[in-house]
Amino acid sequence: MTSLAHSAVPAAQIEAAEAYEKLFVPALFGEWAPRVVAAAALSAGDRVLDIACGTGVAAREALRRVGSSGTVVALDLNHGMLQVAMRLGGAIDYQHGTAESLPLPPKPSTPCCASSG
Repeated sequence: MTSLAHSAVPAAQIEAAEAYEKLFVPALFGEWAPRVVAAAALSAGDRVLDIACGTGVAAREALRRVGSSGTVVALDLNHGMLQVAMRLGGAIDYQHGTAESLPLPPKPSTPCCASSG
């Protein structure tokens, strides 16, 4: 796990993530995030893990469903995507890492989603 606050993120990664959020999310991923999250059947108070979260479009949708009593952890390998996701707000715990080596303790009841990664 890498601390995002102490990571120097190349400007090109941030610019690419900003373009992703501006162009791809409205055109493609924004439409699928509510469907993926609905399929996970999340309820208020649930914990959820979004793997390959990108700029957090599915994580933000999950947060709307689980509410303030729930927990959303969002994981991505790309620091630029995570920086943009954090700027977009929400009480989401963004983590740097891969699905193969989760930087989290196992919780058998945690729903997991990956909308496009």
